[in-house]
Amino acid sequence: MSSNIRNVLFDLDGTLADTAPDLASSLNQLLVEQGKQALPFEQIRPTVSHGGAYMVCKAFQIDDQHQEFLELRDRFLEIYHSCLTDRTCVFPEMDRVLRQLEMDGITWGIVTNKSTRFTTPLMQELGLFKRAGCIVCGDTLEQNKPHPAPMIHACNLINKKPAETLYVGDAK
Repeated sequence: MSSNIRNVLFDLDGTLADTAPDLASSLNQLLVEQGKQALPFEQIRPTVSHGGAYMVCKAFQIDDQHQEFLELRDRFLEIYHSCLTDRTCVFPEMDRVLRQLEMDGITWGIVTNKSTRFTTPLMQELGLFKRAGCIVCGDTLEQNKPHPAPMIHACNLINKKPAETLYVGDAK
């Protein structure tokens, strides 16, 4: 790794942790509740990194202005909260990556658009909450990724310069 990198920030969903199984299960439960057919996991997985609102819109073929969107999204999040860590796990080899960063004295943290009410218990259950140098969630600031404010805020929390920071994510 380049000698000027002192900090690595990770996206959570789809990068550090495989949250797709629990998110897909929640979405399928909502679909069935609404009298629709469950979707194959392979169809849901690519939508996970775009967030819950996007997942609901794709599954129900609506946009976020649809009259039922807020109710569907809120129910989806309620279901997801009840099974947040049933099958979610750190991606294989990511724990080894994190341990290597720690041994090399490189601070790592999380910058996610997932809200705090989901991120905190998830990070705790995965055993990563106390290890992360910082955790910036989708409701930490007024702006979300891809706006630079969450990244800059994370750098400020751990007293690192953005020029010394690498961000690893899986979505555009």
